[in-house]
Amino acid sequence: MAIRDSLVLTDDQRALRDTVRGFLAGQLPSDSLRAMIHAEPGYSPELHARLATGLGLAGLTVPEEFGGRGLSQADAAVVHAELGHTLYPGPFLPSGLAAGVLLAATGAAAAHGPMTADGAAAAKRWLPLLADGSVTGAIAAAGRDGRWGSGPVGVRAHLTPHGWRLYGSCWYVVAAHVAAVVAVSARAGSVPAMFLVEAEAPGFRVAAQRSLDLTRRVFVTTFDATPAVLLVQDGQAVAALERAERDFLIATAAEAAGGIGWCLDTAVLYAKDREQNGRPTGSFRAVAHACVEMLESFQEAEAAARYAAVADDAEAPTAARVAALRAGQAYRTVTEAATHLFGGIGSTWERDAQLYYRRAWSAERLTGGPQAHRAALADRADPG
Repeated sequence: MAIRDSLVLTDDQRALRDTVRGFLAGQLPSDSLRAMIHAEPGYSPELHARLATGLGLAGLTVPEEFGGRGLSQADAAVVHAELGHTLYPGPFLPSGLAAGVLLAATGAAAAHGPMTADGAAAAKRWLPLLADGSVTGAIAAAGRDGRWGSGPVGVRAHLTPHGWRLYGSCWYVVAAHVAAVVAVSARAGSVPAMFLVEAEAPGFRVAAQRSLDLTRRVFVTTFDATPAVLLVQDGQAVAALERAERDFLIATAAEAAGGIGWCLDTAVLYAKDREQNGRPTGSFRAVAHACVEMLESFQEAEAAARYAAVADDAEAPTAARVAALRAGQAYRTVTEAATHLFGGIGSTWERDAQLYYRRAWSAERLTGGPQAHRAALADRADPG
């Protein structure tokens, strides 16, 4: 009963959901979205600013002491579901992840030596700016295969007389082209670490990475003797990266649930309002069956994402993987069905379903895809 109760939205969360949905419905119709994704920077900075400041979404989970709203990951998942419902193209997700890594440098870690003092100062400088939406951030943690980590083939860090310098590349960095700061997973010798790089730092380059998704831009970031600030290292870095990846998995699962919800809403309207051969479309068994399957997929994805968002620390890593795996698979299946339902064999650019189809396929690859999730779950089940 406690688990079931925890999956139900609170009154505050329902109000948050309704506020975000109502705002986006009025500000981001289909034609506006399409205009954004073919222009630079791929979203509307003006709309993003209104969401960030007016609704306070930029600092949703940042503690109040740093200018944020101090809400929970469960609250954030509600927002991500609504952003996924409209395929919002702005960089709220990567900024939130970068802020989470910076938070790891503000606690006890900052007191353990001079190398982390600079990280604490950088965190205290940038967190309020991320929280009020003045700047955006990104996280660079994935290898060429999309899997997150700080392995030997990723980014290497060297301590020089002039400070830390980074070398190497990261892939699948969301919204790197507009980020003022990037949290980077790297290896300092044999020690995992998290660094902060400013966008204007010498040796830092951003190159667009081809993606099926037209509503979310991803990039390869390259570091060539790039100055960086050490945030945390060793076990603290591992914990910070794992937390960021967990939050990312939950957010993408919530986005998937939101996208499935759009497909379901649109399918129901299609069944009610369209006619074929003088009969309501919904009277055809195939259409009715498709709507029922979409409803089942929506309920499953929503429950998995919600459970992962409210799970305790012991269960959260596994729950996040399961949510990302199940919601991702459901999203792909539903968007494929929606594409056929709304457009048939001649599905074209004029149908929004294909934008959701593109998001569903590409979102899974941002952390390695289903194979990576299954491998991680198998490792947890059999740590030996």
